[in-house]
Amino acid sequence: PTCEDSRISVSAPLSPPGSFRAREMAPAVEKVPPSDEWAPLTALETGIFAHCVSELGPDLRGLPDDLVTMLVRGYVNEKDAKGETVAHMIETADWRKENEIESALLPAKLPANRADFERMWKSSVIGEDVNGHLIVYEAVGKIPSKEFAAAFTGAPEKEANFLEQCAFNKEILRKMNIVKSNLQQKRVYKMIVIIDLAGLGMSHLTSTFINALKTYISKFSNLYPESLYKLFVINSPYVFTGSWSAISLFVHPVTRAKINICTNPKYALEELAKLGAAMQYKFEEVLKSAPPLSSIAPSLQSIPPPFNQPGETRPRK
Repeated sequence: PTCEDSRISVSAPLSPPGSFRAREMAPAVEKVPPSDEWAPLTALETGIFAHCVSELGPDLRGLPDDLVTMLVRGYVNEKDAKGETVAHMIETADWRKENEIESALLPAKLPANRADFERMWKSSVIGEDVNGHLIVYEAVGKIPSKEFAAAFTGAPEKEANFLEQCAFNKEILRKMNIVKSNLQQKRVYKMIVIIDLAGLGMSHLTSTFINALKTYISKFSNLYPESLYKLFVINSPYVFTGSWSAISLFVHPVTRAKINICTNPKYALEELAKLGAAMQYKFEEVLKSAPPLSSIAPSLQSIPPPFNQPGETRPRK
């Protein structure tokens, strides 16, 4: 087997126009190559930025500067790039305000049932590549699906708690990127994600568990766009790889270009080596040795503002 340069996505539920699902299935327009994170905004991106300022005001509804960059670049290939970007800036700003996301990492805001969530859904930072992209490991195949479903699905308050856990993770990784960008004086906001399917069984394919994953994808793809650099699916069982040909038909080409299915983890390691990855933990060490994301939160209480490339045009007036 080889580590295929192909992609996998759990298809999101049908959503209203302008949402993640509708956007991914929209007709293609002429594609603009994605900008490197550390590259200054292009003239096209600056124009989108200026339009958003004209519509939303110079503070762009209080959105953090790193998310502004991600949102400006996230919809550049849409038919109505300016309109889409404004709409998603409003969505993101409203969600952050409603859920007090800016203070999400304060000790007093630790989500309820956090220890149970981290025990069941192991997520850890296990290294970084030569450009400073975090390498994030997710042990999806090891999630005790029935226990997880009982704890985090089936009732509005449980599902809200699940999304709160996910937002907590997202903010930890986002703020780690801000710190890294300032340290290396080079902007990064994307991550490399390792999804380990070892242990995946039929219980993970129930509608309850799959719908939880769908909810996660459809919710946070809009709120943290442009945050995925590469995704490696490792230890994928036959039930998964055998379905890939059919699944791939529904995956946006931009997304497909980021996802690699590796039946054998060694092929993922070979690809990571090409990216200059420095690994702090081996895949087989993560479950026992790598610290959970919540252990990083205390170090992120006071961090510098998002880093932008010197001389970059950011038209706030």
